[in-house]
Amino acid sequence: MTTLANVNLRNWHRAILVFFSVIGLTGASLMVRLPLVRDTLHISTGTLGLILVAGSAGAMGGLLVVGKFVAQVGTKRAGLVGMSTWFFGWILVSIGLAIGSPIVFAIGNFFGGIGAGLTDVSINVDGSAIEQRLGRAAMPKMHAAFSIGTLLGAGLGTLAIQANLSIAVQIGLLTIFSYLVAVFVGRYLPSDNGLHSEEEKAGREGPMFTKIVVLLGLGIFGMTLAEGASNDWLAIGLVDDYKADPTSAGIGFAILVASMTIVRFFGGALTDRLGKALTLRITGALGVLGMVLLIARINIPLAWVGSFLWGVGVALAFPLFLSAAGEQPNPARKVATVSAFGYASFLVGPPLLGFVGQAIGVVNMYWIVLLFIVLSIVVAGAAGNARASAKAVKGK
Repeated sequence: MTTLANVNLRNWHRAILVFFSVIGLTGASLMVRLPLVRDTLHISTGTLGLILVAGSAGAMGGLLVVGKFVAQVGTKRAGLVGMSTWFFGWILVSIGLAIGSPIVFAIGNFFGGIGAGLTDVSINVDGSAIEQRLGRAAMPKMHAAFSIGTLLGAGLGTLAIQANLSIAVQIGLLTIFSYLVAVFVGRYLPSDNGLHSEEEKAGREGPMFTKIVVLLGLGIFGMTLAEGASNDWLAIGLVDDYKADPTSAGIGFAILVASMTIVRFFGGALTDRLGKALTLRITGALGVLGMVLLIARINIPLAWVGSFLWGVGVALAFPLFLSAAGEQPNPARKVATVSAFGYASFLVGPPLLGFVGQAIGVVNMYWIVLLFIVLSIVVAGAAGNARASAKAVKGK
């Protein structure tokens, strides 16, 4: 049995990268075919939105229990239970699409969300532990793997459109593939990471909502709202307020996604040099500059520059705030708590911003996004500014 005492660090690291890659693959392949999903289920756009929220609600439900669950069974078992729940949910999604049932689709999306929440916390706790053993920042690249997985999923969904492949078959095949890959690499995970320490078992782990945890939660809340707003409202803002054509708006969104992926891939080296807090403040400041460029409404090329900087601003927040949470006592529950702030923001923030945008204009609404980025910059000190140790712990 693989444990922390005999784990091969390199294999463990690679396995977690695979987990991050596959967890978003299937969902992204669905998102590019949402018009077909709506038509297949014979529902309105508003009803589709409510059904999709079921996944986020499920994820929030999973986060409520995952901290204690990981502490009892370890990240490996929790992650595999999460992936099994995710698999069950997404198979139901596939069946719902095959029979045209929005109820089955919604139930599947809910269970898929629960499984994703369980898995997300488990792999982030593992990622933080791997970072500490490596002696360098590794979480940004792990989240870059997630971004790459979603880009691949979107690409496969687009190919499925060109091939006129049944969306039920598409989702079913990708769900089975992702699950089997996760189970295969799961054997490289240590079975005892994330378990309660003896001190924690004795009830001496301290309060859950410490000042640092609350500040980390506020930081991830602000930046996740800004990230969610970029997904939902960047392209619409360019079309409505800049009067850009759909292609130009799509280019702006593609630039933002690309900048997030690039910064996450290379952000670990910057974090090693500067520490988490300073890195978050520098990238956040660039995000603020990007928002100012967008709000100024000068021209489309500068809006693309603003889109790029918006992506830079939010790219490292989720991995670095979670990494900092994982360094606290009782890491599984702390990561789950901070993650809950992020999921709540992602679930609630962008729709509410939509009402504001409808009232005052989408680009004018970006002022609110800017203020939340500033909030994250202010509390970023809670993430710590210690640089990576000069001597990394080598894997066996």
